Amino acid sequence: MSGTIEELAAKRKRWVEANRENGFEAGLKRLLTELYPDSAHFIYELLQNAEDAHAQEVRFILYEDHIEFEHNGERLFSIKDVDAITSIGFSTKRDDVTNIGKFGVGFKAVLAYTETPEIESGEFHFRIRDMVVPEPNGLARSYSEDKKTRFILPFDNSKKSPQQARSEIEELLRYLGATTLLFLTHIRKIEYLLPDSTIGYIERVERRENRFEIRVQHPNELAPSSTWFLLFDKLVQVEDEEA
Repeated sequence: MSGTIEELAAKRKRWVEANRENGFEAGLKRLLTELYPDSAHFIYELLQNAEDAHAQEVRFILYEDHIEFEHNGERLFSIKDVDAITSIGFSTKRDDVTNIGKFGVGFKAVLAYTETPEIESGEFHFRIRDMVVPEPNGLARSYSEDKKTRFILPFDNSKKSPQQARSEIEELLRYLGATTLLFLTHIRKIEYLLPDSTIGYIERVERRENRFEIRVQHPNELAPSSTWFLLFDKLVQVEDEEA
């Protein structure tokens, strides 16, 4: 993918207009938001994106009317990533069979809560409209030297009130457990801030070879709980059956 975000937006708008003319828009949106059994699956999609970017720390900040997610991944957005996250079925990771994420479809899980997800990373700051159109107009960069990637998801889905959205997401965040970090290689800490200003976190601490501890601090608990794990690994050959 080459070109500018404006050129990409113009191409995507033509696609949206064609879908509306043929009456496909509502069906596509319903299909993409019903792919997963739990509506808050987007939490794991965001974590996987941060993992793929080699982030070590991530943070969710839950407000009454939106949620923000930020990570310190080494890899910031390129125009190819803008293309992938606003597409349907395209992925920047399709050539790596060891990579879990399929950004083009998985990220659409956010549509269960928001009509206008916003992304800020590298040189890009844009809002997505109509599922696939990146809209940079009027959005200024706030991280001038702070190289982070940030997602802002306003609770503006007409089928789900902000109160319901906040409640569902808060419940999921509160019950994130030690296994959330178990199979993530790069992320060492997940922190979340709730609307009542309480904080929770999950943190992985390497102790010695093949042994690590995962600490889970739930909001309003006095001390974190700890779970110990013994890790064994083995090199395997992975073949792409689609090749």
